[in-house]
Amino acid sequence: MKTRTPSLGSSSAFRRPISRRQLLSTLGAGVALAPFVPLLNATGQEMVLPKRLLLFFSPDGTAAIDDGGATVDWKPQGTETSFTLTSTHAALVAHQSRIVVPYGLKMSAGGAGQEHAFGMAGLWSGASLHPPHDGFDFDGGNGQRTGWGSGPSIDQIVASAFGPDMPYTKAVDEPLQETPYRTLEFGVQCQDPHSMHRMIYKGDKQPIHPETNPKAAFDRLFLGLADGSDAGDGESSASVRKRASLDLLLAETEQLKARIGQEDYLKVEAHIAGLEALRRRLDTAPEAPSAGCSAPDEPEASTSMWEQSAMFPSQCQAMMDLAVHSLACDLTRVASVQLSRGFSNIVHEWSGHTQGHHTISHLDGDHRAELLQIDQWYAEQFAYLIAALAAIPEGNGTLLDNTLVVWGREMGQTNHRMQPVNLILAGGARGGLQTGRFLSFDNEKHAKLLVSIAQLMGLDTNSVGDIDPESGPLPGLV
Repeated sequence: MKTRTPSLGSSSAFRRPISRRQLLSTLGAGVALAPFVPLLNATGQEMVLPKRLLLFFSPDGTAAIDDGGATVDWKPQGTETSFTLTSTHAALVAHQSRIVVPYGLKMSAGGAGQEHAFGMAGLWSGASLHPPHDGFDFDGGNGQRTGWGSGPSIDQIVASAFGPDMPYTKAVDEPLQETPYRTLEFGVQCQDPHSMHRMIYKGDKQPIHPETNPKAAFDRLFLGLADGSDAGDGESSASVRKRASLDLLLAETEQLKARIGQEDYLKVEAHIAGLEALRRRLDTAPEAPSAGCSAPDEPEASTSMWEQSAMFPSQCQAMMDLAVHSLACDLTRVASVQLSRGFSNIVHEWSGHTQGHHTISHLDGDHRAELLQIDQWYAEQFAYLIAALAAIPEGNGTLLDNTLVVWGREMGQTNHRMQPVNLILAGGARGGLQTGRFLSFDNEKHAKLLVSIAQLMGLDTNSVGDIDPESGPLPGLV
């Protein structure tokens, strides 16, 4: 017997009610709609190019002698648009037209513990680090005790906002989100939860722990995309699975109509109409707006969050690849990549080192040459990230053109000075940032850079964090 679709005027038709939470959960469809996100962001044949933010972290400050003496100065030479990078950033010479170097900034960070600790809390938040609280009690350096940070990091501030010129146009609590994940956090050997090991905060005393297993991240994000084999008729099996999944969603949503109250009936009808439109778009669209969407190479299984130096380079590349492909596939528009941690003791064996990064930074004597090698290697990683983003076509440009990438560290120098902190920007932020520039600042607060990041992402604010509140943006950056 064929089931009759009830009319809105039939009171007996509305039976077996379900809760609003169940309804919204079904209407949201969550991960089930993840493969359709590029289509959801398209209007007809036009591509809407989202704005994105990617934070990149490498540990410890730039090379310096531990007694507070000589440093390796990485200040570029020249003018704003005609400048020469130092050997510290030699790997970025090929990308000089894609970066902005704001030199001379002082970290807006402080609170409990030493520089490694409150620098991690303040790098992306401009917020202070709490003393021990609520049972959380960490060694913040030389026995000084700390708790967690006191404010949200800039990525979470950006991701929680919404508006027409922001990465997200929909509020966090709307049922049908634009991407499967509002943010993604990737980490490499970041170690256990500790104030010196976490840089991303949802809010006061709310650290977000990164995914440190590249295989687990791959399985969660890309396992369904990895199979690109032919379906037998020239169409990829991924496309066939998309249609099958969408058909299933339509069928399940149709069944809801017999179980809901009248006030929600029109919402379900509208949702069905949207799914049907999505199905038609899938049939007719020549390509998704994220034409560069693909799965990265599947990384090796690893459960290590601890320091295993031999595996570090390959894991760094795997996590950077995951971040890039996540942005390209619109799985998220806000992400972070954390390589190691504050107080990092990765042994750079591939450079001939036999002692850890932090150990070298506090040995007697002048070890700037070894520390400079480490700085150069991390610059190579940032260059790899920039190149990977620039290699993915998007609209009339590249993924990098629509992304703001920011590289930072928890300290200015390895001798625990907080100025000048090594911060470099890359990417166009969808036309908001003019690159190929060197800007010299005299001890300006780095909170101003955080405000500038927020404004580049479309937020209307002049304040980030509690160390230097109401700082306003960094002059001349935008």
